[in-house]
Amino acid sequence: MRLGARMLAQFRLAPSTEHEAECPLNPTTVAEHIAHGSQGLADVDERGILRLNLPEKLTDTPPGPHDDDPAGTERVRHTVRTVHPLLPPAVATAAAIARFLQLHEFDPEIVRRFKVRPHGGRLIAWDAFCYGPDPASLAALYERCRQTPVLTSPVAVVGTVERVNHDRQGRPYAMLALEVPAQSAGDRFHVAVRSPHAGLIEPLTAGTHVLAVGAGWSVFTGGYTPTLRLFAEEHWQIAYWTTQEGKPTAPRCPPPVAQAQRVRPRSGARAGRAMPRPAVTPGPRVAPPDNTSAVRRTGPAPATGNPTLPAPAPPTVNTPARPEDEPPPPAALDAGGAESDGPPAPVPAPPAPVLPPAPPVPPPAPAAPPPASGAAPALSAEAGEGDLPRSALRRWLRRLRP
Repeated sequence: MRLGARMLAQFRLAPSTEHEAECPLNPTTVAEHIAHGSQGLADVDERGILRLNLPEKLTDTPPGPHDDDPAGTERVRHTVRTVHPLLPPAVATAAAIARFLQLHEFDPEIVRRFKVRPHGGRLIAWDAFCYGPDPASLAALYERCRQTPVLTSPVAVVGTVERVNHDRQGRPYAMLALEVPAQSAGDRFHVAVRSPHAGLIEPLTAGTHVLAVGAGWSVFTGGYTPTLRLFAEEHWQIAYWTTQEGKPTAPRCPPPVAQAQRVRPRSGARAGRAMPRPAVTPGPRVAPPDNTSAVRRTGPAPATGNPTLPAPAPPTVNTPARPEDEPPPPAALDAGGAESDGPPAPVPAPPAPVLPPAPPVPPPAPAAPPPASGAAPALSAEAGEGDLPRSALRRWLRRLRP
């Protein structure tokens, strides 16, 4: 992938020579064309130096129509167009400059022809805004982020993807440089571009040229090797291109992040995952009675829940007790001394007490016939001598009473 850029760099001019006006490597002609396609964000002075003025937000577009110059395109044959609507003009212009410098292998003489003015700041050199791919340039940004953890203005890093790794959540991230020596002796670091949205990294493969821009560059020291990394939140923060047949392709960027992916929490959960339902506290569970070690008793069971009314006692019968009226023996136990599995059998009601037999009741005595007129009253068979009929009746009544 890098062979095409090196082959073009071999055609650099010798000292005291200049490119032709129609040459695609002519810095002055290309700078004018890049400025014309920047939608008013860049201009070229009389010395041929391009100045890129960054807006307050990199996504801002200056008002007014800005059409590409078809005459300039035909004259230079080095088309640099802003990709609409994915890349904003500021990022598209920066990617066009980085792609042109790559053709010259970032020759310091060509790099000095481009400058950048951050919003509300002073004009700075290009390599103070865009770092890499030289290790010394990356080491300068590494030390800057270590001394100033929060950047006040966006910066860019240009490089070529060395490999694509995956984190523990399965999200890919691109490694732009590995084992870069830092300015401090013995210290090395990696350079990576990450994103909470996998769709921003998936288009990147090994050998892809990348321009990553943002103010979120920081140094991560949680791994074995410190990493200078950027967490890209938007699609326009990553511009990439490839080299085909020795020529770089037009810069483009990943597809925008869908709104459904933005509303999900930033905990690493994948998009489309259902939100957890609120936990429902279950009520207390009542354990069933353990009947494995209980011994059945013949007496009434203790009342639990709704009490069971006892069965009515059978009517009293004055008959002698029989063997079948005796209470049944306790339930049989298994070999372990516990009841067999299954619901307990109903407990029989206690038998009624057996009463002694009552004495036989004598039949009533026949009433005596009324005496004849003028005759004396007749005596009872059990009447004593000299007793009157009324006394005999009283004795008979007393016998009837128990």
